[in-house]
Amino acid sequence: MQERDFHIDSSMTYGDMRRYADRLNVTISSELLPAGVNGIYDENLRMIIIDRSLDYTQKRCTLVHELFHWTYFDNSCDPILHAKAEKRTRRLTAELLVPAKRFDCVDPEYEGYAALIANDMNVTMQVLRDYKELVLDRRQYA
Repeated sequence: MQERDFHIDSSMTYGDMRRYADRLNVTISSELLPAGVNGIYDENLRMIIIDRSLDYTQKRCTLVHELFHWTYFDNSCDPILHAKAEKRTRRLTAELLVPAKRFDCVDPEYEGYAALIANDMNVTMQVLRDYKELVLDRRQYA
């Protein structure tokens, strides 16, 4: 199956991303979601729902994450396939939102202090952790 494509970059705000995503063949809405659920993608409905209680940085990261699920037509109830899709989606989100060259400059500036790095890069702590675990480690051993 061919992947869907979207063109969002790390310099875009949540508003920029949302306006761009409105042109894609996916419905994006905002609702209050259960605790611990930031976003949902439903392939059958081609719908992304973002928790409206999130701050803009969280919404930005969640929208990118859910757009990657949309890109790969993710909608599996199979726990093994879901786990693989989730890991892939977290890695791709981190790769997109944490550009390697920028991270390499910011990391020493903040002496590795994760909260400052995440704030500077406008990403959540989870996205920064995913970058370090799923992208940076892979990059070092490539």
